[in-house]
Amino acid sequence: MAILIRNRILATTALCALLAATGAQAAADAGAIEARLRALEAEIAKLRKEAREAKAQAAAASNAASKATNVANAAHVKTDPAAPPPAPPVFVSFRNGIFVETEDKAYSFKVGGRMQFDGGGITQPLNGFSNQVGVRQVRLEVEGKAAKVWFYKLQYDFSGTPQVTGNNQVISGIRDFFFGIQHPAMTLPWSTDPIFIMVGNQFEPFTMEFTASSRFRSFIERAMAVEGIGASRHIGLAAGAYGDNWSAKAGVFSTSPEDASLNPGQNTPSTWGVPKAAGWVSTGGAQYVELTGRATYAPIKDEHNLLHIGASGRYHSPNDATGLSDDRVLRIGNRLRSEATVLGQGLLGTPDLSCGSYALAGFYGGIPTSSVAGHCVRDVVSYGVEIAAAHGPFDMQAEYIATDYSRDMNKILQARASGVFAPGGSSEHFSGYYVYGHYWLTGDERATAYTTSDKAGANFIEPKIKNPVSAGGFGAFGLVSRYSAINLNSGPYSGTGLANMMTWATYVQPNAVNQAIIANSGVYGGRQENVTTGFDWYPDRGIHLQFNWTHVLHVSAPLNDYNIVGSFLPQRQGFYMNGAHPDLFEARAQVYW
Repeated sequence: MAILIRNRILATTALCALLAATGAQAAADAGAIEARLRALEAEIAKLRKEAREAKAQAAAASNAASKATNVANAAHVKTDPAAPPPAPPVFVSFRNGIFVETEDKAYSFKVGGRMQFDGGGITQPLNGFSNQVGVRQVRLEVEGKAAKVWFYKLQYDFSGTPQVTGNNQVISGIRDFFFGIQHPAMTLPWSTDPIFIMVGNQFEPFTMEFTASSRFRSFIERAMAVEGIGASRHIGLAAGAYGDNWSAKAGVFSTSPEDASLNPGQNTPSTWGVPKAAGWVSTGGAQYVELTGRATYAPIKDEHNLLHIGASGRYHSPNDATGLSDDRVLRIGNRLRSEATVLGQGLLGTPDLSCGSYALAGFYGGIPTSSVAGHCVRDVVSYGVEIAAAHGPFDMQAEYIATDYSRDMNKILQARASGVFAPGGSSEHFSGYYVYGHYWLTGDERATAYTTSDKAGANFIEPKIKNPVSAGGFGAFGLVSRYSAINLNSGPYSGTGLANMMTWATYVQPNAVNQAIIANSGVYGGRQENVTTGFDWYPDRGIHLQFNWTHVLHVSAPLNDYNIVGSFLPQRQGFYMNGAHPDLFEARAQVYW
């Protein structure tokens, strides 16, 4: 019994000792944790104090600089009261071009530019494989603001890339060249952002892809419908406004430095402005005039998701313009190069719809140009709708564009009677569209590049590169694919059927009357469908590399591929375009700043 009691006493003593040790350890651990928390609190307090001191020092430095400027200005005025004060401090950055801005942000200017080098190869229907390299754009630009409310931009292209069928050059290297005002007092009732008014050479607000900068397009060249029917840059007066998710712009425009000729038809009697008593008739001409507008809205817009919709409209009055001075509209499609400009494959194009007289430059391969306005076109109305969307690394874009020509049938018949090739009737309709998809393999997102504040209207700018090559990443790398189509035929015949009928009427059973009936039954500028695939890569900010492979799914030769010299004689390509499926391979290396 004594032994049992002793054992219980020993066990109880051991248990008490164990509990005491455990409590002591717990108390020690709690004390250590409390000490660490106190140390962290002290460190946080120290960091907060340092942050406050740094902020105070920065404020003091700014105040000192301002005070020094004020003292210097006061001393300057005291020395010479009539002289202006010295300039305030300025901010200078070389991150992307040269950017200079005054301390109060009232004045700024930026010097930028771009260089684009294109090259590739093409399988043509007649000539087999050929290749070409060239400089697509070499541009310098200066833009900025003055007195807080004025803005300006001058952009000049030194490349001289052939653009125009006929003379193979553009008239001037001037591209963007405008100035304007955006005053805080000029606001709409439903927006806090001021409207802007601008004058000069600028993109007309028509379609999304034409107004997008070539620096940031997903494909090397615009889709055929956009390039063929779009309005490009013109000299004009425009007004615009924008908000966080909407934009609108409209204006009146005329001559463009990118026109094939800056003068309208000559030897055109003036209908007003010269009194009959003067005894002579004016022989000048009036250039074309356009009224154009575009509006956009983004019902979904955040960092990862976007839904954009828009609509454009344009009214075009040719006046005394001809296919020479107004070739984009009156010889629609003649600038198209199968979505690979440097390779030069032009398969489409209408004759001069204004019925200007032709001057043939040769029996084969001659380019018809007009010198006298035939006034066969009363006016032209163009319109388009657009949609763009983005969700994470995937984005897409699509547009439908059409144009309707109202023509004077009496003028058309007069032109035919005088021997001018004047096909078609009182109204013609041409249209086209495209749709493309873009997937970023590197996880980048195009929704972050969407902006509504650009003076050309809502569009995409440079994407935010998550992992640039300079930081050890792969840049922003994406795969692209596009389907595009344009139809410049407006009549009962097209394609192989048209070519076969002309062959029959010209060679099998020659008959001038049948030739004229077939040729004049409609306007046949050709039809083309392309599919393009490739990649789009931004290794670092300011560098853009692209590759496109375009396969022509369908092409119908235009009737304009015939020389009109009494009878219809085929040019080299006249009978071969139907059924051909050329492949175009093009790459671009671009740097911009």
